[in-house]
Amino acid sequence: MPELNNHSNCNLAIPGRKTFNKKFVTFHAKQYVAESLFIWVISVIEIPIMLLTLFALCVLIKSNRIASVYVINLIFSDLIQIICILLFTTKLESAELMKAYNCFLIAGLYFMASVAFERYILVSHPHWYKSHHSLKLSCFVSLIIWFVPLIFYHLPEWISCFIPYPIIILCFVGTCRGLSHSLSLTSLNRKLILGSLFLVLLTYTCLILPFVIMDFIDFYTCIDWMNMIFKKADLFLECLLYLNPLADCLLYLFMRADVGDIMKSVPCCCKTDRRQNSIRLTSSTNTQHVT
Repeated sequence: MPELNNHSNCNLAIPGRKTFNKKFVTFHAKQYVAESLFIWVISVIEIPIMLLTLFALCVLIKSNRIASVYVINLIFSDLIQIICILLFTTKLESAELMKAYNCFLIAGLYFMASVAFERYILVSHPHWYKSHHSLKLSCFVSLIIWFVPLIFYHLPEWISCFIPYPIIILCFVGTCRGLSHSLSLTSLNRKLILGSLFLVLLTYTCLILPFVIMDFIDFYTCIDWMNMIFKKADLFLECLLYLNPLADCLLYLFMRADVGDIMKSVPCCCKTDRRQNSIRLTSSTNTQHVT
């Protein structure tokens, strides 16, 4: 199954190597079957959702929502990743397919950073954003991002995958500070901006960062030949990585202007809205009595 690199080729004199090799082969066979089944199950779920999301985001382009351009490219890269993962379960697995998967994975991470940076510019520099942002500029930036994996081709994959993480964190912190001083945005727009950034940060931290850390360990050590716990942890983190496209599709909700009405239809959100309305009514009545 796909790994970012396979540099851990160590020939250590490990006691009981033959017994360990038998266990390793048995575990690898079970891992291949279990992972293949998991991939096909999530693919049946993720591919229709991603296609519907792409169609809905293309419709939003007509309403001049430039942020959706980066999300469209992000979902498209996720779709190609799913196709590559499906091919990994067949006899078509090859080194070229592995390189293609890594390139689209890296491109998708930089599109996540682009979404975060675009939200930061919207909050911290609204005048510059309104005067300079356009559909052509977003498409041009997206075209450049597709070539980013080729720029970092000679670097270890874990470095290329880790670079967007500090950018996302800085954009999240800067946006939180900018929202406290922003007066032109409504409360709903603030929630949408902060929610989209929080989703990007949460997705990377929970689904991608653990696999990048594991790949860093695998790149500089040979611990995978020393115990089976590493291989089991690696399998679990790969499964988390495969859930990333499904989480990215949730960004579509934060691109919609009527997301407030959608959230109100959820029972939990209805209860919170009713509580807030009741609190506002009681506070207004108290002020009237005082006056």
